[in-house]
Amino acid sequence: MARALLARPGGRSYLAALMLAAAACRSAPRSLAPQGGFAPASRDEFAAAARRTTPARPELVRFGWRSDDGRLQLSGSGAARIAPPDSMRVDIAAALGLGRSTLILTGDSAVAEPAELVRQVLPDRFVLWAALGVLRVPPGDIAVEHLQDGGRSVWKVTDRLARVTLFELRGDTLVGGERDVDGRAAMRLTLERGSDGQVRRAQLLDLARQSRLEIAIQGREAHEAFPDETWRLRP
Repeated sequence: MARALLARPGGRSYLAALMLAAAACRSAPRSLAPQGGFAPASRDEFAAAARRTTPARPELVRFGWRSDDGRLQLSGSGAARIAPPDSMRVDIAAALGLGRSTLILTGDSAVAEPAELVRQVLPDRFVLWAALGVLRVPPGDIAVEHLQDGGRSVWKVTDRLARVTLFELRGDTLVGGERDVDGRAAMRLTLERGSDGQVRRAQLLDLARQSRLEIAIQGREAHEAFPDETWRLRP
């Protein structure tokens, strides 16, 4: 199978071109935060908030997924192996034997095999982490702003490509996010949590591709440290 390097420190994520193309899409209103009201914040402050959303120990998360871009509908199952603070392996399989793929995230790097199914189904690494309820701080130069409204807070992150990502938290719990490109909404993430506070369902609307991805968590369990080969693709 073909192997592809999807991202590397200092480089662009494998959906960077997709996000930039969102400028050509119709405008959609921003729902997470009002205009204004943000105060400058530091990268360290954002990183501290992100750490509070990170699992305390390794986890194995099993899920079902469904994607629909108006032309092609795919569904299947998957598993995510999460090793705090910054590593995750996602294995997905499409129903009816249509394909299997592996995505490995370690630090700021991402590799996949084969890459095509990953590109077709999964969002970029930071949105994927957020879909499982975890904030990750992007590498490189970013501008950070913060809005506090009682128990609700919104972090606004602008990267060097002028993409704006908003993360909404209730206390230390991530509840959703949005990404804007050139002032237009490009992506919107909504999380649904169960009575235990864990994410049970994530819905991602990609306005650039006019597509939708739904992830339904079927099981989550604490795990011992994963073996080293977990973080390597098969030769």
